[in-house]
Amino acid sequence: MSFIRRIKKGPHVYLAEVENHRVQGKVVQKVIRYVGKEIDGHIQRRVVTTDVQVEAVRHCADVLAVHRLAGRLGLGEMLGEHGPYILSFVYSHLLERPSIRKLEEWFGGTEIPELLGLQEISTGRLYETLGHLSRVEFGRIEDRILERLRGYEAKNHSAIIDVTDTYFEGGSLAERSRRGKDGKVRKLLQIGLGVTQGYGFPILMRTYPGTTSNIMIFKDLYNRLLERGYKAVIIDRGMSCEDNIRRIQEAKMVLICGLRKNETLRRRFLARINREALYRREHRVALQSAGVYVQAFPYLRGELIVVYNPSLEVVRRELAYGTDLVREKDPRDEGYSLLYHNTTQTIEAVTRQYFEKEIVDRAFKKLKGVLSLRPIRVWQKEHIEGHVRVCYLAYAILAYLDYHLRTSEYSATEFLEKLRRGYRVHLKDRKSGHCWETDVLLEKKLYKYFDSLQPAA
Repeated sequence: MSFIRRIKKGPHVYLAEVENHRVQGKVVQKVIRYVGKEIDGHIQRRVVTTDVQVEAVRHCADVLAVHRLAGRLGLGEMLGEHGPYILSFVYSHLLERPSIRKLEEWFGGTEIPELLGLQEISTGRLYETLGHLSRVEFGRIEDRILERLRGYEAKNHSAIIDVTDTYFEGGSLAERSRRGKDGKVRKLLQIGLGVTQGYGFPILMRTYPGTTSNIMIFKDLYNRLLERGYKAVIIDRGMSCEDNIRRIQEAKMVLICGLRKNETLRRRFLARINREALYRREHRVALQSAGVYVQAFPYLRGELIVVYNPSLEVVRRELAYGTDLVREKDPRDEGYSLLYHNTTQTIEAVTRQYFEKEIVDRAFKKLKGVLSLRPIRVWQKEHIEGHVRVCYLAYAILAYLDYHLRTSEYSATEFLEKLRRGYRVHLKDRKSGHCWETDVLLEKKLYKYFDSLQPAA
């Protein structure tokens, strides 16, 4: 019987397949073939170039990157027996986004079935998977994803939450059509999303009927934030009202939010503003996009901050004059915004945090654009809910990839786009029958970040 023998020559260790023979009463080892070389405990096989043949070439670098990230997050374990099929949906949303009826064909040209161990993929099974995902206790999955991602943030930042809408084509939900933010009148779903202030890691996502007000959505979401241990939140003016502010104070949470300008706030605060006195250097706060001027007043056991943006006033007045529309009920309100906070921070710090909370806007942009959240091209209620959850899982991977690329020149979407031109070559040694594969990227500088996604040892 043959076996592998380690042969040390100087600093090198070579591997050979040998077998024992008895010659004149003595045991003698006969070398059958040299296997290769051992480097850092790994076998580097010896292959003659002329004996190598190419078995297959597949584009898979982007698939492999996404698969490695899903493994690091432990998504397969969280999703249970349906995990491979759910992940196949997630991968397709990140990389190609074909319609569900074309997924079966698309999967056949990728490494996804092999990576996920899928023996058979059919359209019927994919619809069944969406239905299953709509019924699972998704809050537990959100918690486990957040637990993995929280370790990458140096401190427990505030949560940022916002609400957007998306339309769907199905007739299974008894929803009245209404006008969305894009001006189209269709059946809508409201989607509330919470992300961390630091790296935009997902905290939670919930769907609501299209007629639900943002104020009511926030009442539901803030309870869920408390359950997850968050004590600070940033929201926009669509979700704020005196009732919500008092609820947050009772929960001993820290809040930064925008406020809608109503007659009471106009009379109590805007009427007291002397624009010439406000428009001075000592009141200026430099934001990423513009300089604004601020003044604070005591309000609801916190502070109300009046923010004046001269650039915004010019734009709105030009728009109003050009279209013969009145942008504000009172023209003197043009260029003013109102903020509320109950923090111990300076008004400059609060103003920057609120107006530079673009992290949640980028999250929704990814959900709607890269992840193809709009429109939802499934009809049944459970399929619509499953589709939205697939988008959430895909966003978790994308946010995680953005974190890994934070010191690079690439965003997550740019990186995946470049990896689409990478491929995997399946090779075989004709003599030994040994098979292996190698990943080839067309840009050398991509290897550093691609290799960093390898599963932790």
